[in-house]
Amino acid sequence: MKSIKTKMIIAILSVFIVSFTVIIVNIGSNQGVINKSQSLLKDNYPSVKYSFAMLNILDELNLSLIIRKITTTDSLMHNDNLIKDSLLLFNFRQNIQLQQNNITEAGEKELTELLNNAFTNYEKGVYEEQYIKNQPAFNEKYTNLRSYILSIHNLNVELLESKNETIKGSAQRILKIQENVGIATLAILSVLLITLPMLLINPIDNLTARMIKFYKINFNKEIEIKTNHELEKLEAIFEKIVLETKSKESKTE
Repeated sequence: MKSIKTKMIIAILSVFIVSFTVIIVNIGSNQGVINKSQSLLKDNYPSVKYSFAMLNILDELNLSLIIRKITTTDSLMHNDNLIKDSLLLFNFRQNIQLQQNNITEAGEKELTELLNNAFTNYEKGVYEEQYIKNQPAFNEKYTNLRSYILSIHNLNVELLESKNETIKGSAQRILKIQENVGIATLAILSVLLITLPMLLINPIDNLTARMIKFYKINFNKEIEIKTNHELEKLEAIFEKIVLETKSKESKTE
């Protein structure tokens, strides 16, 4: 027969274990979704951003080259455009380097190497003014460069969409798990709420009933107790038994 103290410890531990389990399940499942979401932001989104920036720079550079082609007779404007083009090429190269440091997917390294080689050829064509002297050769370099940018962009966009769908599915499964765990927890806590008071109070009530019966049998009296508190009731009965016992002993003497 376990003591009341032991039962109270078991009860408190039971509630703690149930609550702790729910917290751990929620933290673990939520952390899984967070990690997958961070993977999108860390792995694929930067590559989408870099490739998009390269496309914008390439379009701006292409427009600048057209302007430079038109203004070849104006040496001052030609030089200004040349400086602008050099700055755009420098910014493009920086985005390639950023992309090289963010290779996370299968096939992305090879595409980035092809992109880098295509840009080197394109850059050479710009400085050699092939867009003026040899337009077909320059257009081929431009087309190759743009196709590799789009390949990297599309690869990461598709993976973003795929991973996003995976995260949605994981989130739905986690919500279902958390819902089931929540229902199970409520059921367990409901059982504990009903059974624990009975486990703790029943022994006191049984002892109280036995002492009342003892009082009636030994002192042939009805007992009146004005409190409903279990421990106070037990204390009151005990005091009455002690008083009646002392009274009986004094009469015997």
